[in-house]
Amino acid sequence: PGGLAGKRRELEGEASTSVPSSEEGDAAVDSAGHTTAEADLDGAAEDADDVVEAAMRDVKVATVGNVDSGKSTLVGVLTKNILDDGRGAARSKVFNFSHEAANGRTSSIAHEIMGFSGQGDQVLSDRLGTTSAAQRNAAWQYIVSRSNKLVTFIDLCGHEKYLKTTIFGLVGLCPDYAMIIVNANAGFQKMSREHLGIALALRIPIMFVVTKIDMAPANVYAETMSFLQKIVKSNAVKKTALVVQGHDDLKPAAEGLATDQISPIFCVSSVTGEGLPLLKNFLQRIPSRLHLSGLFRPLTEPAEFHIESVYTVTGVGVCVGGIMRGGTIRANQQLWLGPDKASGFRPVLVKSIHYKRAPVEAVYSGQNCALALRLLVKKDTLRKGSFRKGMVLVDAAMDPQPVWEFKAEVIVLHHATTIREKYQAMIHCGIIRQTAQVVHMSAELLRTGDKAIVTFRFMFHAEFLHEGATLLFREGRTKGLGRIVEASPVSTSATA
Repeated sequence: PGGLAGKRRELEGEASTSVPSSEEGDAAVDSAGHTTAEADLDGAAEDADDVVEAAMRDVKVATVGNVDSGKSTLVGVLTKNILDDGRGAARSKVFNFSHEAANGRTSSIAHEIMGFSGQGDQVLSDRLGTTSAAQRNAAWQYIVSRSNKLVTFIDLCGHEKYLKTTIFGLVGLCPDYAMIIVNANAGFQKMSREHLGIALALRIPIMFVVTKIDMAPANVYAETMSFLQKIVKSNAVKKTALVVQGHDDLKPAAEGLATDQISPIFCVSSVTGEGLPLLKNFLQRIPSRLHLSGLFRPLTEPAEFHIESVYTVTGVGVCVGGIMRGGTIRANQQLWLGPDKASGFRPVLVKSIHYKRAPVEAVYSGQNCALALRLLVKKDTLRKGSFRKGMVLVDAAMDPQPVWEFKAEVIVLHHATTIREKYQAMIHCGIIRQTAQVVHMSAELLRTGDKAIVTFRFMFHAEFLHEGATLLFREGRTKGLGRIVEASPVSTSATA
């Protein structure tokens, strides 16, 4: 076992077994009376604290809201420090694909970063108009190397057609906060309600940004603001609405958002720039929720990496992007990849690691990164087709087991009729997105608002699951929320 945990155990063993002789005493004990092993242990603990502190400087914000509310435009305006022309100039710098720029609709998950110096000023790259991968990499590296605090935007989709992708972004990518963008002219629409409901179910703190205030008539704008405040105070949300109008409101808004007591409301225009300095100042103040969220295990525990995307890099081979849910991964470390289509785990070697588009030696719990992999099975190579949705990389110490059936304590948020045994729904749990069938329920049937212990069985592939994980299930307009209370692994062992 590598990493800090192994070093700590090794050093503790040395400290307990080796007692220095009288001749060696002076060399083995320092001036403060500590043995060399104790000093090394303290150093390892300090290293761990430094790593956690560095991870806490990165805050992840997911942007959600109805289609055409200005999500990608706002992300482009904030990260590139430019104003929009009202015709999509800012959003074109955020989109991943040409078809998104052509129709103005985000259909994939885009990541953008915003850096702040120790004085609170925004760190800007001189390559703001970059489009190629190499130029983007250089711009990210410039911002990361000069920033004291980072805000990573996860730009999600607004259109109903891509709701599955948006749910995956909120459930699988573990954002610290959800920023719901509302078009002042159109009001709080249907998909914004959907996104709000999902964020509340996942207990992600919510802030609202009302955009396009330069083109909204005064009466429509007033109606939108009044309705937003009503929603925040409603029984479903139960938070305090705070319309941020000046710098005096920033501190209480940031503290209240971090503890999930307050939902701040900002009013901005991406074309005129009104309200943007206040929003930037606020984003610089909000703290990371790495520990508060309860989603990440300590970095001294066995490594667990959830795969979000797979791609092939020329000259490197297969690379995976995703999020560290626990432990530490270093270059040249051996991990287990799975469960594959045959519900098995295979050994792989981590060739190299990139964090924020820059090469690093190690990544830690809570960080998003990319890993280049090599399969350690003779006469077999890793291809893009070897992967499926929901796969993970884990340390052998976790003894990973594929799971077909699991029990969950669920509540039905909305269903038109009744749910009975053999009902099928799409399960979202972390990076897992798969249809499962109800095989047993503690109640005969379930309607809207009912709670029960339900046993689900995956329809197509076994998955890697933890007890205590939060899940969402949906089917058409039906939505439910649950927590896994028991996962039943299949009999085959990962290392068999």
